Amino acid sequence: MTAILPVAPVCLEQVDPLDLYKHLKWIDGRPLLDVMEPYRRVILRQGLYSFRPDGSPLYRRVLTGRGKKNSKTTDAVLAALYKCLVWKSAGQQDNQCYYVASDLAQANDDLELTKLLIRRNPVLSAELVMRSNIVERRDGKGFIEILPARDAQGLHGKTYLFLVVDELHTQRTYDLLTALEIDRTRPDAQQWFASYASLYRHAGVPLVDIQKQAEAKTDPRLYVSWYAGSIAEANPSLNGPLGPTLEDVEDAQRSLPSWIFRRLYQNEPGQPDCAAFDFDSVEACIVKGRKVLPPQAGRNRKAFVDFGAGGDDDSVLGIAEPDEQGRAVLVLLVNQGPRSGKTYSPADTAEKFCDILDLHGCPEVTGDNFAKNWPQDAFRRRGIRYVVSDKNRSEIYAAFEPMLNAGMVELLDLPILTRQLIGLIRKGVKIDHPAGEHDDWSNAAAGACVLAAASPQQASTFRLTGW
Repeated sequence: MTAILPVAPVCLEQVDPLDLYKHLKWIDGRPLLDVMEPYRRVILRQGLYSFRPDGSPLYRRVLTGRGKKNSKTTDAVLAALYKCLVWKSAGQQDNQCYYVASDLAQANDDLELTKLLIRRNPVLSAELVMRSNIVERRDGKGFIEILPARDAQGLHGKTYLFLVVDELHTQRTYDLLTALEIDRTRPDAQQWFASYASLYRHAGVPLVDIQKQAEAKTDPRLYVSWYAGSIAEANPSLNGPLGPTLEDVEDAQRSLPSWIFRRLYQNEPGQPDCAAFDFDSVEACIVKGRKVLPPQAGRNRKAFVDFGAGGDDDSVLGIAEPDEQGRAVLVLLVNQGPRSGKTYSPADTAEKFCDILDLHGCPEVTGDNFAKNWPQDAFRRRGIRYVVSDKNRSEIYAAFEPMLNAGMVELLDLPILTRQLIGLIRKGVKIDHPAGEHDDWSNAAAGACVLAAASPQQASTFRLTGW
């Protein structure tokens, strides 16, 4: 029988972070734990004080996200104080801790909060000395220093025990994280990210990738605490000792553009500066709770299809109709259905769309010049005419925009449609999706609505079947 040898420890036994925090006061003099809600204690303890069998931290990376004034930065600062002052580094190395943010001013704000806590707590000031851009241990065995995020190339080669990246959502590329990559020879090195939701949604953006890894559970050494959604869901410190009051949040909701409010107080994706469509206009046109409208005789329904080019692209069919007030009403928006891996059959998709077009009495469908004549042939076999659009996607969006701004559209309440519409950007005179993102749902919806707006509200006769 082979003996199972015990795992040799690579780290010393550590002190519970709450054992440090229970001796500290908040900057206004209240005991720190009195202003630290239970959920925050859980995040700090699990993120910092979970271990593998060899004694190294269970988590290499910690991501925290929630609404404004919910102590994200405070917790990052408290984590850095613990790692700098209390943590026993592996290999008797120093406790180097860094703050980096969207710019040097934001990182300096984090350091200023650190200094306020030190001034309030004699137990900290006895061990730490404050300088302009750094806090150092008096024994010379560690520090907390701010770094300039915009000088990514100049940050290469640094080793550290703990890195705080505040406002991770501002990082569009991996330049910063590449420069400050964890030293894998240090078994206890960690990164702590604090963030709002990203402005971007495509792969290759650090926050987007981390969230996808968390969702897929591909990295057991990644800890994520993410609060988003409704006001209550995104603000776990609501009406708490340091959190915003409901009155504060409602006041912000009245005074801020809704897309900014979504980002700050609901931790939902907002819009880039070059956004093509205003979020308020999009939201005003959404009929809350409406996901689809059934087939109905006597309607002049128009259809538009966006066939995917493969990969992550969807093929999407949109159907819309004009109403009595001249509005374009989006009736249905549907994609190809489940995939096999990352692929699906265009032929099966065309068959599915033909079935739906038959149900809604649509004798023709409009789309782009996809795969030359293939769509025309696929739909013709089912007795449906495929018309190549006389507008490209940018021209469709240009025609759709005044309808949207005038409230002459009724949109379905589909999160993917909302995300894609508010994510569209202007590239010179054109409207398109950002590189690496998609607009298949928004293109099909806009195309159908533009067709419906140009059509009379006239009856068509057909037989309803199978609904």
